[in-house]
Amino acid sequence: MTTSTFAQELAERLINNSQYSSLLASLQANGVIKTLHRRPEYIPIATDDLAKLLYCAEVFVQTDNEALHRQAQEIAIHTLLVSDHEDWAAPRERALSLLTELGNFPGLKYVERNLAKSTPSLASLINRRVSEKLNTVVFGDDDIALTSYQKWVWNNLHRTRASVISAPTSAGKSFLVVEHLCGLAEKPGRFFAVYVTPTRALLSEVHQKIQVRLQDQPGIRVSTIPTLDEEAAYPKQIFVLTQERLSTLLSVAPSDLIFELIVVDESQNIADDSRGIILQDCLERLSERSNKTRFILLAPGAVGMPEVAKTFGIFDLASLTTQLSPVQQNRIVLAKVHKKPREIALGVIGSAGVRIELGKVELTESLNDTKSRLALVAAEFGGEGGSLLYETGPTEAEKTAASLVEILKARGIRPGPGPLDELSKFIKEHVHAEYQLAEMVRYGVAYHYGRMPSLLREAIETAFKEERSGIRYLVCTTTLAQGVNLPARNVFIDTPKYGQGNELSPALLWNFVGRAGRLNQDVVGNVFLLDYDKWQSKPMDNFVPFVVKSAAAVTLRTLGEKIAEALNSRTLPKAQRTNPDTGRIRSGAGLMVAHAARKDIHAYLKGILGSASEKEIEKLADAANSAYLEIDLPDHILTDNWTIDPFGLKRLYNNLLEKIAEGRVLELLPMNPKDAPQGFYEALFGRIVEQVNGDSRKFGALAGKLAVEWMKGIPYPEMLGRWITRQRTSEAKKAEQAKKDGETLAKPQTLDTLIRKAFELIEDTVRFQFVQLGKAYRDLLLQALRETGNAKLVPEVFDFALALELGISSKAGTAYIELGLSRIAASALERLSSDGGPLSVEAARQVLRELDVETAKLSPIIIAELRRLGLIKTRGG
Repeated sequence: MTTSTFAQELAERLINNSQYSSLLASLQANGVIKTLHRRPEYIPIATDDLAKLLYCAEVFVQTDNEALHRQAQEIAIHTLLVSDHEDWAAPRERALSLLTELGNFPGLKYVERNLAKSTPSLASLINRRVSEKLNTVVFGDDDIALTSYQKWVWNNLHRTRASVISAPTSAGKSFLVVEHLCGLAEKPGRFFAVYVTPTRALLSEVHQKIQVRLQDQPGIRVSTIPTLDEEAAYPKQIFVLTQERLSTLLSVAPSDLIFELIVVDESQNIADDSRGIILQDCLERLSERSNKTRFILLAPGAVGMPEVAKTFGIFDLASLTTQLSPVQQNRIVLAKVHKKPREIALGVIGSAGVRIELGKVELTESLNDTKSRLALVAAEFGGEGGSLLYETGPTEAEKTAASLVEILKARGIRPGPGPLDELSKFIKEHVHAEYQLAEMVRYGVAYHYGRMPSLLREAIETAFKEERSGIRYLVCTTTLAQGVNLPARNVFIDTPKYGQGNELSPALLWNFVGRAGRLNQDVVGNVFLLDYDKWQSKPMDNFVPFVVKSAAAVTLRTLGEKIAEALNSRTLPKAQRTNPDTGRIRSGAGLMVAHAARKDIHAYLKGILGSASEKEIEKLADAANSAYLEIDLPDHILTDNWTIDPFGLKRLYNNLLEKIAEGRVLELLPMNPKDAPQGFYEALFGRIVEQVNGDSRKFGALAGKLAVEWMKGIPYPEMLGRWITRQRTSEAKKAEQAKKDGETLAKPQTLDTLIRKAFELIEDTVRFQFVQLGKAYRDLLLQALRETGNAKLVPEVFDFALALELGISSKAGTAYIELGLSRIAASALERLSSDGGPLSVEAARQVLRELDVETAKLSPIIIAELRRLGLIKTRGG
């Protein structure tokens, strides 16, 4: 019998002992209470009982069972939290030894620095240092001690062609992958790689990490822009892209261009309806290019990925998986005590969802107002380490943040001078002078959602990470569940829903609460679940992983008949937010036509549908081939723009041919928006949405005004000011008409609501719909020009889709954004140059090297961004 087998049998006997559960519950209660800002009364655990639990934990770590390792770590961390007495040195040392055996060296270092002075025996010290050395890896100039899981992943990354790294949010997996990618880029020879992220927020974060890591390496291009540079100038190119930008890159990349490495962060999103289908299509195309391309898929706890990988050509996916987080996350249930509006009862969720009562706390204010209850609880229990509050959407996030500010004001909190004043000033100068967020941040409160300008969002994130003088309370949406690295000591949640009452995926909720606790900065995080007992579901009782399925496969299996009907009728349904199937049918139909154009429709359907009958496959394939032949557009247009209605593409193409035949070709040529006559782009967008989607030209014109200002790089205050003026004028006209008609006057929208709607229009319409439609328009126009003998005009066609994506149209602004700077910073820097600014990336880099930040009069927030990216000299450097 091996030691591990004996330990497993002994562990099972110990864990099934009736006394074990009660002792563990006592320790858990004591440990959790020690972490609370407001504490109920409690009875300390006896030293003899603690010794028994430590003995159990020492047995658990000798097994190969991860669930037992998790309990051993929980016992160790709670022991360290409660053993703050001088005469409890022995339990502390045993707990530290447990962390050593578990390989949790980041936690061990944090404890030794912040919680407990260690006085180990010589034998313990030797064991600790030897074990730590074995887990230490050299990254650049730093020696970093990894967790055992990180070390295992690191060793295997170099050995596998394709792997999925599935682990809790706080496990430190993306850090390893970024370092692995950068290490490969530093080796001799060519290197082309793509790091795919689902959101622009995560894209910005990852790009910054890679840019800083490789900033001193010549010949390496790190870009978020989906365009290729000459390989002679940049033999190594790393792209950090969303799946939509990756699709664009593949449409311009030569078919023989091989990528050495593809990293997909938050890869569980391959199950995410239309965007998941785009991601899968990109991965299929990359896999087909070469069997030497290596793939790394990252996910925060997911099952089913190996089967999904087979659908895009990866049959040897290695699974590097753990559910063990190096940080202890306590799930604390809060419930208002009946008929006692200022009293709240606390409990912690233990193993298998068992509730452990902690006691009651008398609050400063009443909990009767449900609208401000989340804010009030955060103000009571979120006093240390930063607090994230989950809200169901941007509007709700703004309201809860406002409630928090009012609570703090009522308690006599007054903002003082410091870094938050600079953040407030930045918001007023670079977003809008009357934006309520500018005043909120002075109280240490902010909100955060995906559609905010990137530099504003990053400035808020940076201020939140500054514990002593930064944001203490951050109200956020599910954006943070998409991988943004923004951990906190406390997370507050009062609902398992999002949007207009939609049920939040339990796996997504677990991903969000994974922000509680910070690797290398803490060993514990608290998740406060308000009114949890009233939730219809109990998603936090037990861990729920993402069950990943291919969105493409699911769409074709469940909606294949409707897709075939839409293709045969030559009419796709209009996309409706209230009916997600409409979007899936549109995506599925476009994908089918694209595969018909690629001449692989039968093989593709057989591969992705698996057990589907030959009759089902033939029905879809015939509908796709029939539509493809009737549309009669060049293959590359249908394959590169399949996210657009293919029949709409044909209508737009015919419209272009008609205009050219009428001698109006010059009216069709997009130009730099700074040179375009007034109304040009408004009319262009109106024509595109009318021809392709059947939408009103008025919508294209309405969004077109904002799109033109966005492309020009006009600063937010000016752009938002014009937008607000237009909306106020529209409101006034409607009010005047309502008065004439004797109808009730609509309440004017608040300034913050108008600003939020502008952000939504920019991100959802201008930077998403218009970018895809703009690329399709350009591709169709270039084809029409060549077909009608107007090829000489091709060089004059401005790439306005790229300008829409970046929010800037000048070469200087594009160069600054290529370096990783935000649109706000790029616009500010461009305005510093009297000659229009640098025309290339290297010229922009040189301008920044020579920049005198003292005389440039740039916002400290912009200067901080330049420093983070290593583009200007650091202080003293």
